[in-house]
Amino acid sequence: MTDNLLQDLLRQRGDSGRFDPKEALPTRKAEAWKYTDLKRLEKFGWSVWLAEDSHGVTAIPDAALKIEGAINIVLVNGFLDRDLSALDHLPMGLSLEAGPASEAYGDGFTDRLSDALTQEELTLHVDAGKVIEAPIHIHHITWGADADAAIAHAARVTITLDKGAEATVVESHVTASGNGFTVPSLGVSLGENSRLGLYSALMEKAGSSQIGLADIGVSKGAVLDSFILSIGKGLARREVRLTMAGERGEAALSGAYFGTGDALIDTTTFVTHGAENATSRQFFRGVLDDRSRGVFQGKVLVREGAQGTDGQQQHKALLLSGQAEVDAKPELEIYADDVQCAHGATVGALDEDQLFYLRARGIPEAQARALLTQSFLIEAVEHIARPAIRDVFRDALAHRLEGDLV
Repeated sequence: MTDNLLQDLLRQRGDSGRFDPKEALPTRKAEAWKYTDLKRLEKFGWSVWLAEDSHGVTAIPDAALKIEGAINIVLVNGFLDRDLSALDHLPMGLSLEAGPASEAYGDGFTDRLSDALTQEELTLHVDAGKVIEAPIHIHHITWGADADAAIAHAARVTITLDKGAEATVVESHVTASGNGFTVPSLGVSLGENSRLGLYSALMEKAGSSQIGLADIGVSKGAVLDSFILSIGKGLARREVRLTMAGERGEAALSGAYFGTGDALIDTTTFVTHGAENATSRQFFRGVLDDRSRGVFQGKVLVREGAQGTDGQQQHKALLLSGQAEVDAKPELEIYADDVQCAHGATVGALDEDQLFYLRARGIPEAQARALLTQSFLIEAVEHIARPAIRDVFRDALAHRLEGDLV
């Protein structure tokens, strides 16, 4: 292993892609990475998972989300596992293919890292006018041969909905064994008047690290309902680039996160309004305990001519420990004069009066703290438009909180 982690990964992969031979992982001197320190990655000797490697996963891990009636699609260390997936009887109008990876979406660091490490691309396509009733559940599983294995891998999923199509997609990330450095990328294209529910659960173990990217385009009259639940115990950065490309498009981008130990949870969003009368809503809640750190960087750009834009952004966080930290940086950049845009960010502690009220009624302090924390985060989960998915995410969050706070 070299002193330069990035170059060591590229050497193992055998493809430097768009990287300079001396380029390294970004440091906190870079504005986009100011609050997210990647030095923790250096303590592991990562081995890049290659196409010819074989894994030992025989079933979807118990830690994974359970969604009744879902179409399960399983990727292990970045590659589609057809034996674990349910591909024999896909609904009419839904097609799925796995093949060589195409180039990522932009020229940012995460795009180029994805290009360098991704070996296979999964493509989902919904035909015009088709409604896929069953949720499509994409399981991202990290597997290592033993508890100390350090596996680096990348996965790319492209989702296309043609005009008038409708679907619900859930992507969840868990660790079966070992430690993972994962680079998932997601490309989404919503055709005119299509509707997509897109829900992500990041639940990887301590010692894991994820640098993820989602690039989403919303066309005329299309509707996106999106949610990110980040309850893993390692490093998780999800960068979302949302482009409102068609008039009267609507997008809800919400999320909840909970950090303990030395977890670092980073949500970075960039919403671009380039069409008239489009609406975007961002609503995030976070809770940090112990020495954990939360980051929210959210920017809304309204381009010239995007009149009638309605762009709202809100982030609130609770600190349960004097050593926990949250960094929030909401931004607006507006070049149109007929818009409704606002942002807000607050950080605080649990309400002592509410805590006293619960304890006065015989509820132990730990349980009272857990109840107040859960109610704070559930406010974000309630924004999920699909009731069945909302229930699953609510249960996953409650289980995580009970394990750490009660």
